[in-house]
Amino acid sequence: MKIISIYGVSRQSGKTTIAEEMALISQKKGYKTLLVDMDIHDGDVTQRLKLDQHPNISNWCEGIYRKSKKTSIIHIEYNQDGWRPFIQKHSSGLAVLATNTNPKLPNYGNIFYEIKIIYNSIRQSDYDVVIFDMGNDATSFNYMILEESDYPILVVDTFRYNVEALKHFLWDARDVHFPVEKFQLLFNREPTAIEDLPESVGREFQLPVLSVLPEIKNRETMAPDMFNNKLGALLEDIMK
Repeated sequence: MKIISIYGVSRQSGKTTIAEEMALISQKKGYKTLLVDMDIHDGDVTQRLKLDQHPNISNWCEGIYRKSKKTSIIHIEYNQDGWRPFIQKHSSGLAVLATNTNPKLPNYGNIFYEIKIIYNSIRQSDYDVVIFDMGNDATSFNYMILEESDYPILVVDTFRYNVEALKHFLWDARDVHFPVEKFQLLFNREPTAIEDLPESVGREFQLPVLSVLPEIKNRETMAPDMFNNKLGALLEDIMK
């Protein structure tokens, strides 16, 4: 199993488009794939993939909460059959743990343990590829998933303000003792003539650059274009 977490350092980074496309590519290539919408309060995977509102990740969290009324939350476990009812299937065959629909789901407290149980359950499953579309909030459970992923990918660009945002994100990660050397950079567009090259940004922060994606306006999902080709090549490198 390969676990890939995709985090957008800045808002509107395109990280959900990348996570969705990579998951669909993976499924099409024959890998058993699960896409997880971890953008707890702003996710839109359900809408983008035209899935049902339920079941979703908040239903699983609520199930864990009910179990915790009877047993300590640290002892709660799920086998794959136990959490299969929370998964939806896209028309492509892609499995999806869909977008939260509970606006009161908190970013603190027991939610860390609930997400940890969900992550551990998924890690022990029979999927070949699991892709987490991460939220932008610096929560304990987001850091946990990024740290435990095989490929924690930061979606970035070379606009000066966003390079500064990357610098501050890495500072904050170090402050909570996150092993920042695990991160890898994925650039969501080519630089302009007045911006630094992606390779220069990678050297500045001592992080590897996975790829530089083309910026294609108004593209359709899974269109046979350079964006799709580059993500497909990146996935194959990950699966080697």
